Amino acid sequence: MSELPAAPRARRRTGGFTRVMPLFFFVGGCLLLSLSVAVFGGAFFLRPADVSDTFAWKPPFESVDARALAPETMFLTLGTTRAEDALDLALDRGHIEDAYALVAYAEDLSAATRIGALLQIAERYAAAKDARKATWCYQAAAQLATITPGISDPARLDTYLQASAGLRRLNANDAARWITDQAYIIADASPALQRDLRARRLAQIADAYSALNATKLAADARNKSRDAASAPTESALAMARPVFDLTVGKLPSAPDVQSAAQTRLAAAQQLIEDIKDNPPKNAAGVPADLIGQLADALEQEDDARAAFYDQQIPLAKDAKVQAALWRDKIAWLTLKQRAARGAFGVKLVAVWEKDRAAIGEALSDAWSAWFRLADALAASVPKDATQAGEDVIRNQLLSARWGWLTTISEKDLRVALDDTNLKMRDVGVSGLRLDVITRGGKTLYWLVPDDLYGQGEKALPK
Repeated sequence: MSELPAAPRARRRTGGFTRVMPLFFFVGGCLLLSLSVAVFGGAFFLRPADVSDTFAWKPPFESVDARALAPETMFLTLGTTRAEDALDLALDRGHIEDAYALVAYAEDLSAATRIGALLQIAERYAAAKDARKATWCYQAAAQLATITPGISDPARLDTYLQASAGLRRLNANDAARWITDQAYIIADASPALQRDLRARRLAQIADAYSALNATKLAADARNKSRDAASAPTESALAMARPVFDLTVGKLPSAPDVQSAAQTRLAAAQQLIEDIKDNPPKNAAGVPADLIGQLADALEQEDDARAAFYDQQIPLAKDAKVQAALWRDKIAWLTLKQRAARGAFGVKLVAVWEKDRAAIGEALSDAWSAWFRLADALAASVPKDATQAGEDVIRNQLLSARWGWLTTISEKDLRVALDDTNLKMRDVGVSGLRLDVITRGGKTLYWLVPDDLYGQGEKALPK
């Protein structure tokens, strides 16, 4: 937003009552004029600004406000509560920031759960008058739906339509238009939509365009909706294929880790139960002795896990066991990173806070090892190796966007994705392609059919 022009300087007083009186009436007139503008034009000037920047992106954990976390829910995942259950509890209790922190950090949430939570959190932020964070959550939900390989096109359209409506309510019309454009392309070109569903979604998209004053596109979408509804036969549907993912095996026996983990879980549960019985108003009221006990348990578990991973990962030969080890290490380092960033609401392990950058690098290295293993196994998938490779790249992009994978640049991943997309197009693999639009060094991901692939902004509906 451009800065307001500087106010004009008042003339220097040169003396004399006759010089003061004109100035007095001039200033008084200006004040009356300003007041009348404020009264009659207030509705215009007080309209919320469009806070959206469709191309802006930063990892969500960077905007977690630890001061806003609620003691009743911020420690749950340090105890025995699964991330998905903790997320449900945070949303049920209206603890928006706790829910957002879980979406930002919990690596074991499914994509569908993360997207659904982002849409709910966006609504809560909007109700709390936090337009910027609400806008970001709506946009993040749409981008996750676009990039994630395992989300169906009908589910994507539902996400886009909800996000577009929410953004319009926030006056974030630029972002709403981009997301509506994406919905239009998928509703028009997806081979995975049945006739009636395609017609209904196109009609909803027409309504969204009307709300955005895009009258021509609204009319076009409505005409296509009528055409789809009146089609004499059902169009051939592309069969959904299972998305490639690593099969995780059983972890090797680890008595020291199990013992340390049980100690930590017990310490966390004692803290959680104490807070439940005597809920403090904020983190300052959390019992310091129980925090210290939990911190000691976390350090002991970290030592046990480091020794376990250092010993077992080089010994593992079976791919499923390797996957189990790397996934377990990723889960631990994710917890450790959240603690290091103070995102459990209190200071836990001081040395982790000092080593925050190193912990982030270790987490990225673990994700890199996981994806190297995934890539090697994807290459051996019979018949579908190229598509399996695309799934791996798209999941890498998700991890990079979420700030977990930093050792590989998004630019390099996009080059690999383009290579894979061209191979799939050349061999006639049906479906939409994940493409990019770049503006000012920032990137927006979206899905397009083959005839629009690589065209950038020229592919936008007009």
